[in-house]
Amino acid sequence: MIAPEAVLEAAAQIAGHAHHTPVLSSTTLNHQTQFQVFFKCENFQRVGAFKFRGAYNAISRLDEQERRAGVITHSSGNHAQGIALAARLLDVKATVVMPEDAPPNKRQATAAYGATIVPCDALVREEVTARLIEENGYRLIHPFDNPHIIAGQGTAALELFDEVGPLDYLFVPVGGGGLISGSALAAQLRARRCRVVGVEPAAGDDAGRSWRSGEIIRLDTVPDTIADGLRTRAIGHLNIEIMRRYVSDMTSVSEAEIMAATEYIWSRLKIIVEPSAAVALAPILSGHYEMPPGSRIGVLLSGGNVSLSATQALARPAVQASAGLNVPPAKVAVAGDARERKPSRLLVCAPIEQQALNTLQEVGEVDIIYDADEETLISRIGDYHALIASPNQRINSHVIKYGYNLKAIGSLDGNLDKIDVSAARALGIQICYAPDSRAVTIAEHTVGRLLALANRFSDGRLAGKTLGLIGFGLVGRQVAQRAAAFDMRILVNQPRLTPELVLDSGVESADLVYLLQHSDFISLHVPFSEETEAIIGPEELSLMKPGALLVNTGHTDLVDEKQLLAALDAGLLAGAALSSLPPVVVHPTEYALALRNHEHVIISPHISSILSHQMRDHSLDVARQIVSAVSRRRASETLDLEIVPVERIVPHEAIDMKRVARLVERLEDDGKLVNPPVTTFWKDRYIILDGATRYSALCQLDYRHAIVQVVDKDRTGFQLHTWYHAISAEEPQNAMSFNELAAELEKIKGLRLRSINADESQGIFSRPEVICYFIDREGGMTLAEVEPGISKLAVMNSIVDAYNAWGAVERTLLTDVERLIAQFPQLVGVAVYPQFQPEEVFDAAAEGILLPAGLTRFVIPGRILRLNADLARLKRDEPLAEKRAWFNDFLAGKLSRSRLRVYQEPVVLLDE
Repeated sequence: MIAPEAVLEAAAQIAGHAHHTPVLSSTTLNHQTQFQVFFKCENFQRVGAFKFRGAYNAISRLDEQERRAGVITHSSGNHAQGIALAARLLDVKATVVMPEDAPPNKRQATAAYGATIVPCDALVREEVTARLIEENGYRLIHPFDNPHIIAGQGTAALELFDEVGPLDYLFVPVGGGGLISGSALAAQLRARRCRVVGVEPAAGDDAGRSWRSGEIIRLDTVPDTIADGLRTRAIGHLNIEIMRRYVSDMTSVSEAEIMAATEYIWSRLKIIVEPSAAVALAPILSGHYEMPPGSRIGVLLSGGNVSLSATQALARPAVQASAGLNVPPAKVAVAGDARERKPSRLLVCAPIEQQALNTLQEVGEVDIIYDADEETLISRIGDYHALIASPNQRINSHVIKYGYNLKAIGSLDGNLDKIDVSAARALGIQICYAPDSRAVTIAEHTVGRLLALANRFSDGRLAGKTLGLIGFGLVGRQVAQRAAAFDMRILVNQPRLTPELVLDSGVESADLVYLLQHSDFISLHVPFSEETEAIIGPEELSLMKPGALLVNTGHTDLVDEKQLLAALDAGLLAGAALSSLPPVVVHPTEYALALRNHEHVIISPHISSILSHQMRDHSLDVARQIVSAVSRRRASETLDLEIVPVERIVPHEAIDMKRVARLVERLEDDGKLVNPPVTTFWKDRYIILDGATRYSALCQLDYRHAIVQVVDKDRTGFQLHTWYHAISAEEPQNAMSFNELAAELEKIKGLRLRSINADESQGIFSRPEVICYFIDREGGMTLAEVEPGISKLAVMNSIVDAYNAWGAVERTLLTDVERLIAQFPQLVGVAVYPQFQPEEVFDAAAEGILLPAGLTRFVIPGRILRLNADLARLKRDEPLAEKRAWFNDFLAGKLSRSRLRVYQEPVVLLDE
């Protein structure tokens, strides 16, 4: 039998000649099926199918004499093309026996690659091939019953495993058995627990029947199936031997299911595959092959060589397109759920400058649908990673929840009023906008007036003063940003929550009375309306500090100017900065004129005359923000909170089940998840950095999903440190000796202890066999090493378990014995461990290997506390999509009420 290592040899043989094809996934499909499906797209391989892998591997291994003789094969298309191209690249003559009913596009491509085609009836192609070999001495490269072909085909699955990690299932289309045989060998190398499942058309199910019986069953006729690449009458001898040993199951699908799967891939993944490839998806899409929810599934899409005329066979009433999928379409997903690395897709719904459009096209595919209505958005937005909204569109939470892949929403005009910023932020979607140039201009003139007032009527300083902003939209936020640069305290009165207030964390919200009483400067930035007319009247003027300074760059009627004049005359205010009267005021009042001639009033040109000269297009700025957002591997948003299946969460260290039992009782009593576990996303798993006890308690309480905070390990402030363990004797008579502890440690299989000196300890951790070293209370040092062939982590866990059982253990950062004895009088010794690297910890956790408890010390920026999520709601029996929708709304409410507590400074994660 072919050894699995033959696949590794084939991978090295074809490297640089075969393409490393992409892996795609569909968030829509994942939500519909509740699986995580990864498509290995061999339709992007040379010749448009996986067959080139085996063909090149086989021909490149021929000796010179065999190459001179030439090669021959029989094939209906894809293998024929693979042989033809590989032979041309290696300067070998190729002859291909092809059935007369082979697809014309495949015949033409084979001929174009330089092969000689010999047509024949499909039933006699093997006999014709044998006759030509006898007559011409050709070397047969069998389509599937050939060890080098099988090994070469297995490299596709090998690449898939290497890219996405272990899988629970791998679905492979089966014709002659070459691809599934190689894939099963690859699974033995990379994921031995993966169930490899072969799929074939029900019209030609000879492989499944052969696999079950243990004998090759040969069909009397060529199968009548749309999957022309699978029209084989029997599998090979090498193939059945491998399949019987390594393939877990075989299943078959109907022609209707094959067509439904083909349509689904074309319409949802937006790639062209042939029906023979879509066969592998059919049992998943139809739902007739049962698997546990949350399963990680690989699908090998074998090729994409389909002719345009063949697509007519797929035309049928749209009502059949679902192929019996009885799962309702998903309604919502949170950001970060789509973790596949597909090329970005961007939807533009507003007119955009060509340069900005070019910038977007550098990172992905751009579709333009001007002013798409809500129904169109909902049906399309799930396919896109970014959206540029039109000023006429309302991007509400309902629309946003369908944006399964959205990383960014952009506004070209700087107006965020029609975008539900809270909902987007709760989903981790970045809001990209360039403030309206008018807002920047007004803000700059406002700050200029603040400086002028300070110089003329105060001490000339802004630093340390309080600025009260009445209104906090685009202009107010721009003023606040500039005032913050002067080290001003900023109070904001904004009765209605604005997107700008949600986005800005550097201001204090205040009611109007408090703002007027405590502000040194007051600036108005509200639109004029019936509600805001004379928003500063006699009552408001009376509340201001005696030395207060007022700025109004907006509508003149926002201030009762008659009362302002009286207040200035009475010395109630120190001064004001106002605009000159606009041209529309033809007959100004006497007090309006008097006010503008007052010695404590600074007059500047009306803003309308300035704005008329300001024209700036911010499309390029927004495009660059979007490019940055969609290019980022993981967005480091303030709220990286997600609901995820518990089976995708893994701890990185051992868990104290006694603490879990105590927490189970507390969680049941409280009914709230106060502080979510902190995780990082690594190799498709959520690795727990802090909160493993909470996670384990939720598992014991039969929760299917958990809320986690996801932090980026590359974020500034993220650190990992190592604790040392101070070990004390529980009985006083043992306190002076390390020997008793050493005797217990020596019982550990695979551990070797030996004495070292201080000089030898320098750089000792660079040696791979070293686990740790002990410093006893006398200053003696003992090195702990693992013996060859023994798991280092297993021995490390045994060491920690042994001294935890023997004595009392406390974490410490000290190695100075005198200071340790002062802190721990019964000290026997301190165990000193190496500094772990985050990647080492995460890799081990992803493989299910736990570090001993109490060794790691993560420092995390942006810790989220006091979430207080309703556990009963989290446990509700409903689809994950609906649960995420609830959580999104919950977070949006938290944000709008500012009730979520976030620590941006580094936080050291110790115990619960």
